[in-house]
Amino acid sequence: MRVAIVLNSGNPVSRTIKADKIICCDAGYLTCPVQPDILLGDFDSMPKPNDFDGEIIEHDSHKNAGDGELAVYYANEVLCADEIVFYGVLGGRYDHILCNFAIMRLAADLGMQACAEEEWLNIYLVRGKKQINSQKGETISILPLGGNAIVNCSDNLEYPLEDLLLTSSDTRGLSNVSKGGPIEIDVKAGTALVFRYIKH
Repeated sequence: MRVAIVLNSGNPVSRTIKADKIICCDAGYLTCPVQPDILLGDFDSMPKPNDFDGEIIEHDSHKNAGDGELAVYYANEVLCADEIVFYGVLGGRYDHILCNFAIMRLAADLGMQACAEEEWLNIYLVRGKKQINSQKGETISILPLGGNAIVNCSDNLEYPLEDLLLTSSDTRGLSNVSKGGPIEIDVKAGTALVFRYIKH
């Protein structure tokens, strides 16, 4: 099952949401272009709506996890998701953005595929092998998340990568360029975020 989680970035979601179930986290409800199935949060950033027809999961504001994290657990434990696509990862507070990358990693730790769809940008959390479609001239950045990563990526990139060690204190994976077509990425160790800036 593919579950969409709409986070509260404050920016309207511009992408078409394609998922079996949609969870909105608190005021993410106000930015979602379609009616979600589930509204989850402590409602500190918007009043709880009285006219919502879906399921409302309300949490106490003195909780030990953010709404996005709780939504990931709900998607895993209740909806039995095998894939999560996040919306609203970027935008809003900078500390929230870092936490949003952390919950993408949490989704992977729980055995689910994780990606994010932003305006003209896809972000993929990759462990092991992943094929990503691309157009010629698109910028592709590969950055480690939560420690070092070893990456092989030689197909359809301007600068081939072979057993490249990416660390949290270097920028070697930044701003590669697609030659067009699918890109084969193999994260042999660790975890990486792959940023694909969609050409338009």
